[in-house]
Amino acid sequence: MGIDRLRTPDSCFENLADYPFSANYVDVSCCGGRSLRMGYVDEGPRDGPPVIMIHGNPTWSYMWRKLIPVLTENGYRAIAIDLIGMGRSDKPSQMSDYSVAKHEAWVAEALFDKLGLSDAHFILHDWGGIIGLRVIANNHDRVSSVIFSNTGFPVRDPNKPIAKMAREGARKLKYFQLYVRFRKNWQHWKMLSRLTLADMPKEDIAGFAAPYPDKRYLTGNRQFTQLLPTRNDNPMLTENWHALQKLRSFEKPFLTLYSDQDQVAPKGFNSVRPIIPGTRNYEPVILKGGSHFLLEDVPEDYAREVITFLDGIQGA
Repeated sequence: MGIDRLRTPDSCFENLADYPFSANYVDVSCCGGRSLRMGYVDEGPRDGPPVIMIHGNPTWSYMWRKLIPVLTENGYRAIAIDLIGMGRSDKPSQMSDYSVAKHEAWVAEALFDKLGLSDAHFILHDWGGIIGLRVIANNHDRVSSVIFSNTGFPVRDPNKPIAKMAREGARKLKYFQLYVRFRKNWQHWKMLSRLTLADMPKEDIAGFAAPYPDKRYLTGNRQFTQLLPTRNDNPMLTENWHALQKLRSFEKPFLTLYSDQDQVAPKGFNSVRPIIPGTRNYEPVILKGGSHFLLEDVPEDYAREVITFLDGIQGA
């Protein structure tokens, strides 16, 4: 029996503010022999250097709407995926249908097995940082560079015994998990708008809400909150540790691009610098006036740093 899933009606995506991009889809494997459809944006010259953008929670490819045109205007092929359970992608209906390992497998299959991308530049935000780095760890040869933004890469060495189950500093995350667990109709787009430093126009709030016409569509977003590493026995931590060992030989350009008022992972760059060799030639860039959702607050500054970094690689 295949997995039960929902698919947001196309009508929900009509006339979104600053999001005129065509819909593209690729099928990825799932349990029971049934595939899932992953949505993605694919703009710009097909022969341009591919730039892959991976969002986190609770966003979707809509978060890249102001960066995509800048990339294409500068000759890059802009590819922004929607993680399974979000945006235009299919939405499995049970929280148990989702794990970090499954997201990693879906993304790797979509980008490398199905789309056949190579020499790719990655831009990662929030959960996209964890999922993206795990994909990159197993595909060094397909990757040209990484931009890592307002995220972190938590690990636990499996060779060391667990002395304390609760992770240090995780109390607020635990409360957040409980809040979402019992709030079935968590309207995360409203939370997002309250976290930004700039006033978010109601049209943009509607854009982030568009894929979720009712609470049945929120399962993937809700499960991401339950996957947060509040306990040291979270399997993601040791999986990340193994990925980090592979990334110790990743010497390609790696920029950490953050904001100064991030409420979630303000020092997340310390989880990859200087462990991953590619970070060592690039000091962290900290943009002023940005919240965790920095592309809502300082999109022009963000785009400028992205193009400066990418053009520098292309010209090297």
